[in-house]
Amino acid sequence: ERPGAYIWLGAGHPGDGAMLHNANYDFNDELLPLGASYWVTLVERELGLIE
Repeated sequence: ERPGAYIWLGAGHPGDGAMLHNANYDFNDELLPLGASYWVTLVERELGLIE
């Protein structure tokens, strides 16, 4: 096993009641660039490519 982590990108829709892993959940595709950028920046920092 390896440790894991969650990040909250603000993908929820307040008041709709459909949580993640629910068939009625509507993922906000506009968050994909934000999520990808987060992980790229994390890796770049860990590899010492950026400060």
